Amino acid sequence: MPISLTNVIHTVKVLALTSGPQLNVVLDILKCFPCLEKLYIVLQKNSKMDVKDVSLYGPLDSVECLGTHLKEMVILNYEGCEQDVGFAKFFVLNAVVLKKIKFGVPKNNNSDWVDIQLDLLQVENRASQDARFDFKCGLDNFINYPRIHDLSLSDPFDCLFPE
Repeated sequence: MPISLTNVIHTVKVLALTSGPQLNVVLDILKCFPCLEKLYIVLQKNSKMDVKDVSLYGPLDSVECLGTHLKEMVILNYEGCEQDVGFAKFFVLNAVVLKKIKFGVPKNNNSDWVDIQLDLLQVENRASQDARFDFKCGLDNFINYPRIHDLSLSDPFDCLFPE
């Protein structure tokens, strides 16, 4: 999909991406949704994710939602491998108003694994000091949830991660 400023949609508040996109592709998509508040990403393991070193990525001025609106992220199929960590770490270090990131982990892991992940994600250097991190085991892909097609709901995916 060609990205241009003519494709900007200000009314979308919740967005779900179900493919295993590269970080630069996700950022290009996010440019089209400057008022995005909640982002769901399903990390697909069958596609290689090209995650740039987050410290080398260029200015974020054109990804408006990272600096002004994105308050919550849900990352499903997070296994803690280098690619998963690099992808998530970008948002940890750059999403300024983020309140929480929820990680859907396909298998059970202990608290030591979670502590290692928090270190790898560099949460001590997070852009939003209010950001909290929640790891939940046993979550699968949300494609089969019947509510995802109900556009009358403000967030049809919220059943994945009940509070």
